[in-house]
Amino acid sequence: MFKKAILLISILIVILGFMSGMVSSYPLEVVDYRDAPSEISSISVITSKATPQFPEALVFEVQAGSDVPIVDVRLHFSVECDSFVKVVTEEKLNFTSSTKVSASYVWDMRYTGSLPTGTIVDYWWTITDSTGGKLTTEHQKVYFSDTRYSWKSMQQDKITLYWYSGSDAFAQRLLNTAIQGLSDLEASTGASLSRQVSIYVYSNTSDMLGAMLFAQEWTGGVAFTSYSTIIIGINDFNIAWGERALVHELTHMVNYQMTSNPYNHIPVWLDEGLAMYAEGPLESSFKEILVSALASDKLFSVRSMSSPFSTDSNLARQEYAQSYSIVDFLISQYGSTKMTALLAAFRQGSTYDDAMQAVYGFDMDGLYQAWLAFAEQKYITLSQAG
Repeated sequence: MFKKAILLISILIVILGFMSGMVSSYPLEVVDYRDAPSEISSISVITSKATPQFPEALVFEVQAGSDVPIVDVRLHFSVECDSFVKVVTEEKLNFTSSTKVSASYVWDMRYTGSLPTGTIVDYWWTITDSTGGKLTTEHQKVYFSDTRYSWKSMQQDKITLYWYSGSDAFAQRLLNTAIQGLSDLEASTGASLSRQVSIYVYSNTSDMLGAMLFAQEWTGGVAFTSYSTIIIGINDFNIAWGERALVHELTHMVNYQMTSNPYNHIPVWLDEGLAMYAEGPLESSFKEILVSALASDKLFSVRSMSSPFSTDSNLARQEYAQSYSIVDFLISQYGSTKMTALLAAFRQGSTYDDAMQAVYGFDMDGLYQAWLAFAEQKYITLSQAG
């Protein structure tokens, strides 16, 4: 009753105000004073910077002053990447309260994982003084980049290629390979890039590994899909391998862009199988592994290859070979339209079995049986006939 009485009194005051000309005709503004400073803030930022120590760390530093002691400094930063939720990190910095302060924060990526070269980090500060005065600074951007080398660039369509060693002809060959690979992939699967991709070509594996933390020594190339960035080690001596590897990693990027959703990822056999398929005909070493597994009936089920592949290199190579053959079966027997539909189903967040059932009429176990007959005919029967 008390609240209703107060409300009626307020309404009467407003009505009387309009009648007497005392109330403005502008819309009323509701202001929340809970977080307002107790007085006008005199805080100013003297310096603000972020210094990359690629690939291990990013160091943020700020100097600020005020007429009264500064009691709180907070750093906020976010990484520009593909994400369904924007993640902002807030760090409260340690410092001695004074009218002029310096504070810093080291983002040590040895504990969080590193970022690929070329990543943009957005950051800003919130500074509070002893009176409650508060300053939130404008956003700044820093490029977390590998500055060990002098990069050159070449761009075509949705691909920008960066390199620092080798001739322009070398870079143009790789760019042509990337463009042709994407064209062939679209023709056979209907899949294509929707966003720009950056490719950083290191002159050797050692240089490339120096751009990452905790990388496996056998790593030849990596697709950082949510950052639209590929790094790879290619030179004149391994360019034939490099061209296949480049198309392989680009296909992972296409797969990601075609199917990204907040609910599910595509099965590993499809992701790796499409990447292997895009490289071209199955290499003889992989074919031998596949034939041996077929002949000895030591095959992986399709369902088991939906998860990450084995850490045993020999078993992993068999999984790659089988994945290639399964994708070959789906495309050769059902065409590119069905593959496009499958990728679209996964983009909707469908489960593995539901997507396969909706597009092809069988689940992953049914796929295994259908593929097995195809593989035995292609790799066993025909080889024996030959």
